[in-house]
Amino acid sequence: MSKKHKKYSKELKLKAVNLYIKEGYSSYQIAEMLEIRSKTQVQNWVNNYKAKGETVFDEETRGRFKNINLENDNRIFKSVEDELKYLRMENEFLKKLSALSDKSK
Repeated sequence: MSKKHKKYSKELKLKAVNLYIKEGYSSYQIAEMLEIRSKTQVQNWVNNYKAKGETVFDEETRGRFKNINLENDNRIFKSVEDELKYLRMENEFLKKLSALSDKSK
């Protein structure tokens, strides 16, 4: 028989992290108080919070990614020509930046 996975809210995760960081409770105590399945889960939330900040809990991380956007680029171009123009400008900027970086070394 498999264990049923429970989804915890962003608010509960932040409460658990704050209890750990600010109040000094152990991950075991927090898991008991907030009825979280495992103290390891609390430790993972704390580590993720320390690494990425409060926004770490904004997105769902379970399951398959529905929308993978590698560059987090939300630009929408009206035409292919507009996108090509933008990319050419970006390439010129990066070339100049690289040249300036090489001069400073």
